[in-house]
Amino acid sequence: MAAPSIIQQKTGVMMPCTLRICSILGERCSDPDTNVMAHLPGPGKGTATKVTDLATVCACHRCHQLLDQPSPREQAQLELYPHAVADRFFKSLIETQAMLFAHGIIEVPDGELV
Repeated sequence: MAAPSIIQQKTGVMMPCTLRICSILGERCSDPDTNVMAHLPGPGKGTATKVTDLATVCACHRCHQLLDQPSPREQAQLELYPHAVADRFFKSLIETQAMLFAHGIIEVPDGELV
């Protein structure tokens, strides 16, 4: 079961989209019920391959679509702001991992969230 659903079962609230790259295009995220774990680009990601599950973030349908299958126009727009896109990747990874840790999905023996 995907982490957003596990958190929803534990708290009654769907994990929010942490990726939020659609905001770079001036759009809003899709309904939280569409949220899934999405693999960020990185070493090993390609056709029929994915990066480690440690490089996943919570993404709504729209942000996941922009991550994996942007239209040529959307891709061009995202390429205008490479630092903003990289910043969203980094911040969403930290935000997602903090939520997963807080809800016991990621466990670090003797670890604490600071």
